[in-house]
Amino acid sequence: MDTLVITLDEAAHRDASTVGGKAANLARLSAEGLPVPLARVVTTEAFDRFMASSGTDALVEHLATLVSDHDALLNQAARVRASILAHPLPAQLAGELAVAFVELSAEGDTIVVRSSATVEDSASSSFAGMLSSIPAVASAEDMYAAVKRCWASAFEARAVLYAGERGVDPAGVGVGVVLQRQIASERSGLAFGRDPARRETDVVIVESIQGTGEDIVSGEVTPERYEFTPSDSSVTLVGHPVGTTSLSRKVSDREVALLAGWTRLAEDLFGAPQDIEWAYAEGHFYLLQSRPLIFVAAESMLFPEIAEHTVLLRGVGASPAVGSGEVVLLSGDQIQILPRGAVVVIHRLTNDLAVHLRGASAVIADEGGATSHGANILREFGVACVLGTGSATSVLADRDRVTVDGYRGVVFLGDLSLRSEEIETIVPTRTKVFVSVLVPEQAAPVASHADGVSSLRNDYFLLQSGVHPAKMVRTGRGRALEDAITDGLLETARLFAGKPVWYKTLDAPTDEFRRLDGGDEEPTERNPLLGWRGLGRELEEPELFALELRAVRRALEAGAENVAVKLPFVRFPEEYEEAKRIIEQAGMRPHEDIRLGISVETPGIAARLREVCDLGVDFVSVGVSDLVMCVLALDRESERVAWLFRPAHPAVIEVLSRIAEVSHECGVFLCACGESEHDEALLPELVALGYDAVGVSLPYFAPVKRHLAEIERG
Repeated sequence: MDTLVITLDEAAHRDASTVGGKAANLARLSAEGLPVPLARVVTTEAFDRFMASSGTDALVEHLATLVSDHDALLNQAARVRASILAHPLPAQLAGELAVAFVELSAEGDTIVVRSSATVEDSASSSFAGMLSSIPAVASAEDMYAAVKRCWASAFEARAVLYAGERGVDPAGVGVGVVLQRQIASERSGLAFGRDPARRETDVVIVESIQGTGEDIVSGEVTPERYEFTPSDSSVTLVGHPVGTTSLSRKVSDREVALLAGWTRLAEDLFGAPQDIEWAYAEGHFYLLQSRPLIFVAAESMLFPEIAEHTVLLRGVGASPAVGSGEVVLLSGDQIQILPRGAVVVIHRLTNDLAVHLRGASAVIADEGGATSHGANILREFGVACVLGTGSATSVLADRDRVTVDGYRGVVFLGDLSLRSEEIETIVPTRTKVFVSVLVPEQAAPVASHADGVSSLRNDYFLLQSGVHPAKMVRTGRGRALEDAITDGLLETARLFAGKPVWYKTLDAPTDEFRRLDGGDEEPTERNPLLGWRGLGRELEEPELFALELRAVRRALEAGAENVAVKLPFVRFPEEYEEAKRIIEQAGMRPHEDIRLGISVETPGIAARLREVCDLGVDFVSVGVSDLVMCVLALDRESERVAWLFRPAHPAVIEVLSRIAEVSHECGVFLCACGESEHDEALLPELVALGYDAVGVSLPYFAPVKRHLAEIERG
């Protein structure tokens, strides 16, 4: 008769259909010589025989007929569990388990018994945290019970509901079991071969806590979070629990590098980025499991560009998606009927709760990290998720409207989704209202109402591939990038026919570029917003600047006469003068073939604006958020000083007044851009100073237009 409990060496020659996904992956790690604790595997054949001999398989077959009846499905699943737990193990299996217990506990260790379903840890469904693991098993009798509990967990409510969401038939699920010598963890954690919210980034994420890893995967605690960059072997502590400091590190740089190396080795072994669970005890690391990272097929990379005074919370981005809507606060693990599209705010994201949140627009939690099982589930469902905020449940209240950026880990005030019905209610204003456009197609509802495009942002064209634009140029893919910009210019020019479309050239800070494939060559800066960006960077990267200018020239030649070029974050008039020469060399005459303007974002260029105007400029655009940052010396991304961010501060108004005075005297069209125009105290000041236009992102267009009308009526 076939052996039902086998060694890891034997399991390495089996596939997941006979030992389950967790056991199959663990066996392959062990076969590669990686540090896996001593273990035995109960095959799925043992499960199949038990289900048949006990008659439980007939109850499982009945589950498939109840998928449309939620209550009946859960009741039948409960009958399946009860049947499994009520029947004794066959004599052969009980005998083999007794032998395995003696072998694994020979040194006095307890055993951890882990489920290993055939659908678990697969490339399409993780079943993360759905099935049971039973720690501290100290006798053969307890092991018998633990094995049956693992089998029964495949039919827990959360697992059955998740299986239904993933299109998995419960009758086709086999369950193996891993019997593993338990590690008395001094430290533990997880390592992700890619940042789960920024999969295109070439970094390994390592998270660590004191004690056992269960508190991480359950979302019970917020771990320390490290980034390891393989290209230069650098380690960065990027997050630690609220209330602690970076001095309380739980893993050294050398240890992070070691764990990252094993994670990438596992990626090579399995052919896909992996999620590795690790533990440390008595001077040694151990790998406890490995599963593929799973992402939704189509990821949203379209994120709001919002002023920092609208940021309510920051945490760990756990999914590359954005969601917005009305807040619903949940206490504990309660599950209730949620309105579809709600933003769910909780203290901790449990696995049981996560499977019920597919219809949520977003999820925000006080605790937890991006490697928790709950985060894995929401990421598979494509739900925006920000964890480890520390205070979401106290800062937010029921019916608040917020926008959640699961990529950057930020929660913004207000629902920033675009509502076409609001646009239809706007009234005319003397002050023009331009819009900032990221994706041309999304601007269609506003195009006939707005007065122009204050920034056709190139983030989407330059970053949508997930590859650094400089790397694309080096590897012969620059033409594809140029085509994307040209097509975007033509589409936007068509939508806004007869109205100015200002194409803003490259201005992403270095930390944004570091997230891309090839971004490892970006410098690490203390404050990227004041670092290598804007026109100064363009002049130092002539190939990229030339590529953008070729795209602009092609759009002009194709009939996009309303396209203009806006040069961002200009620090010195000399930069502007040099840029004009380069544009001429690209075959366009500034102010004749192409309208040309600058973005004023520093007090320095504001003070020298007349020199710029003397060089010839068709329009001046003020980047108010950056200007506030520079005038008030406030790091735009610092939580410590965000509350001081005041767009209508007297010092800012004084600089805005100076810019208006010079622009009017020189007869130059003047527009104030950025979400700071949404500030109720600033907009009246801009009208009083005679600004010709304001520029806002699409969601703010209608409310700003209405507010302007009220101000102009007096």
